[in-house]
Amino acid sequence: MKYLINEYVEDFGNAGSKARRDISSILGRNGTVVINLPYDSKKSHFSREVTTWKTLRTFWKKDTSRDEIIVQFPMRINKLDQLGVLNMLKGFHSKVIIIHDLESLRRNDISFVHSEVNILNRFDVVISHSDNMTKYLRQHGLTTQVRELYLFDYLANSRENDFGGVPTMKDEYKVFFAGNLEKSLFLERLPYSLNQMLYVYGLNATPKMTEDLSHFMGFVNSDELPNKLKNGWGLVWDGTSSQKPTGLLGKYLAYNAPHKTSLYIAANLPVIVWSGAANAQFIVDNYLGVSVDSLDQVQEKLKSLTADQRSKIVKSVAKFSAKLRSGNMILSVLRKED
Repeated sequence: MKYLINEYVEDFGNAGSKARRDISSILGRNGTVVINLPYDSKKSHFSREVTTWKTLRTFWKKDTSRDEIIVQFPMRINKLDQLGVLNMLKGFHSKVIIIHDLESLRRNDISFVHSEVNILNRFDVVISHSDNMTKYLRQHGLTTQVRELYLFDYLANSRENDFGGVPTMKDEYKVFFAGNLEKSLFLERLPYSLNQMLYVYGLNATPKMTEDLSHFMGFVNSDELPNKLKNGWGLVWDGTSSQKPTGLLGKYLAYNAPHKTSLYIAANLPVIVWSGAANAQFIVDNYLGVSVDSLDQVQEKLKSLTADQRSKIVKSVAKFSAKLRSGNMILSVLRKED
């Protein structure tokens, strides 16, 4: 039997990170028993603690010596509850942890890495984003088995897009960007050529963005957004500069697998990524898009693609889109035997 720890917002449903919600949904639909632990609620802290520890005690008494437990990292429950979960692990035959974020990298604060690695080493298998992330963890003492995911799955409440060929002649150079726009200040400094072809979706646009962007499309819910992104390319970029991803978020691209990449591919869009991104080689090798050193290169890069290259990209993106929508990426990496 397989079990998954699912930290959720009580009274509001399974809110929070879509990547976490999708993994819980995928595994739950494929026979994994989901153990729900509330990490936020309208109820008192004491009431939440009672609920959590009652659940944990059930598994302390249960024979799980032939079972597998899956945890998503970082855990969002409080430190006391985390200790309860870590104690519960001891009874399981197999222990797997799926990384969503590493605070030591995301915040560029090495003081976090010791505690991160200490928790990860308690598991038999760590699911990392990329080879770069794995190397970083190895350098800081990770000793357990690691598997790389490279792309997160992306479930969507949407029909299958009519992906008749990207780029089409009509929309050959149409590019989409979606995200939290206050964290994407490079949008205030776009090359003219890219601004003319870029369609931007998201919240928290700055006044300069709303004034300068040629195609600002506003906010669309993440489950519905794939239906809006059709016949073009998806841009994965971060930071303040159009020349190279900068700042903490920009540097993080060298290690993580952005969920934005999965959004685009799920919507049947090939992607444009920074050449220094952790998954750039994976994207290029699997014909899922192109890589560029700077945003100045986007237009010329798209123009330089041959008909054969476009055809390969179209076919591969359609194939991976189906995988992401069905949860194939996480299921495959969990089944993998090293």
